[in-house]
Parts: sequence; C-alpha cells; structure tokens
Amino acid sequence: MGRSTNPLPSSSPARPQPARETLEAWERVQAPLCRLLLDAGVDYKQAVLALKQVFLRQAQELMAARGAPDTDSGLSVVSGVHRKDVHAWRNDPAAHAKSQAPMSTSSQVFARWAVSPGYHDRRRRPKPVPRLGPAPSFEALVRACTSDVHPYSVLQEMVRIGLVEMAMRKGVEFVIPRNDVFVPSGEPAQLLELFGMNLADHASTAVRNLGGEAPRLEQSVFADGLSEASMQRLGELSRELWARAREAMIAEAIRCLESDAAQPGASGRMRFGAYYWSEEQPSPDAGAAEPEAPGPRRAARAGRRASPSPNSSSEDRS
Repeated sequence: MGRSTNPLPSSSPARPQPARETLEAWERVQAPLCRLLLDAGVDYKQAVLALKQVFLRQAQELMAARGAPDTDSGLSVVSGVHRKDVHAWRNDPAAHAKSQAPMSTSSQVFARWAVSPGYHDRRRRPKPVPRLGPAPSFEALVRACTSDVHPYSVLQEMVRIGLVEMAMRKGVEFVIPRNDVFVPSGEPAQLLELFGMNLADHASTAVRNLGGEAPRLEQSVFADGLSEASMQRLGELSRELWARAREAMIAEAIRCLESDAAQPGASGRMRFGAYYWSEEQPSPDAGAAEPEAPGPRRAARAGRRASPSPNSSSEDRS
C-alpha cells in the first residue's frame, strides 16, 4: 500500500513573483545592509548563519499561513536548508522569532511632549518644563504615559541617552529637551534597534503590496539632475513636511490609545515614517565621445506602490 499523505493546503498562495527579477531587487536592497555588516566587522560566514535562521523562520510562517504541516522535511523543502540543520535549529531556544519590542517609555514621553497642550513654545516645539509639580511638568508628563515607572527613573534614562538635560532656573529644577525629534545620541545599540524596526516595517509594507494584499501606503518621490544646493533645499523641506505629519500622527495616535485602552483585544501596532535620500551620481555620458543630445532631461516622479495596482508603478512627470 502506498504511504498516506497529508492533504494539500487549500488556501490560495500570494501573487507569484518572477524569481530572477525578485532576486535582483533583493540584491539591491541588501547592498547597503551588507555594507553595514562589513563596517561592523561581520563577515560573510557570520551573515550566512544569521540568514539561515531568518529563512527558516519565514518559511515556517509561510507554511503555517498555507495550512501545511510543520515538519522538518517540509521546512527543508520550502527553505532550501538541509534537514539536519532544520532539526538543530528547531531544538535551539534562540531560534524562536522574537516579538516586536514595544516603544520604550522614553519614546512615549518624548512623543507626548511633542503634542501635549502646554508643553510647546511659540514655534510648537517641546519646551523646557519644571521637573516636579502639576502639568505642565515632567512628572505629570511621565504619569500621563505610565504608572509602572517612577518619573525620576525615566528622567535618568532620558538624560543618559541625551534626550534631555537639567538646569536650575530661579531655584526651580527644569527638564530641557535637547531635540524636537527622538534620536538617541551616542547609543549604538538603541540606534540599531530603531534602525531594524523601522526598516523591517517599511520592507514588510512593500512586500505585502507586491503579494497582492490590500495596498498600504508606501510611496516615494524621485528626481534626478539636481544641484547640491537643490538637494539641500529639498532635504530641508522634507524635514519640515515630516515635522508637520509627525505631530498630527502622534496626536491622533494618543487619542486612539486612550479610547482603545478599555477595549479587549486592542493589541495591534502601527508605524508611520518617512525618509529622504540624496547623492551625487556619475553622469551616464561620462567619458563619452559625443556630447549629450539636447532635450528635456530632468523629471520628478511619484511612485504609486500603494495604488490599486501595487505590483506596478505609475509615474507623474513634470
């Protein structure tokens, strides 16, 4: 008699992508990440060992989503990792996927500082506040975010990572914000943690859009043929636009958190971000014998990945 087999999963797979083009896109994304590893002294062998675990975790999640049995053989076939390595990985407690770390208390306090009434100056930037006392004070700000940590402990941590500093004004102790954007200074571990979470969520959005799910926001604007002065001006504009969007999003997120606090099952998370990148590019005609033909060369384009057809891109040209 033939060996009995498990039924094939009935769920439909994600939209298939061409393997060669997908790998080429993946290589493009990996280039700056490989540079990050090399700068940190992580070589190819170390990276491959880490990548093997990532492949196994993602293959395991893919099989679960498709209703396939979680066996060593099945995981080996899907991931391409040898069966003995799959078995060894499964018996390693560190192999289990780590849950997303929640936003730190320091981040929560600084975010609320940026939007709470009474905590702004005339330019709507976080302003210095007394350490103790009723709102607006640092103590009241922390207690609005959490009752699990003492305000002084939060203050110590925010001073340590360079978010705030202390000063005496007319005999009153004030807490002074050092930046109007949460960027830890001098703490590589925290910067790398933030880097990993931001980039992972950005990539997840793009991958889900390519997979045919309901499109989520993932757009960009591109322009070439720019001077150094123009790139700097556009970079300053990007910071201004982000500051406005960030303030509105934090305010609404706080309102949502407060209204959802009493709702059972309110365990979802979100991330909203922006980035700006510019660089000098070599001319495509560098070294060519013939001069460039006259004609329009510059264009600004807006990617439409979060459009009804996320697997294709439309461009707006100017």
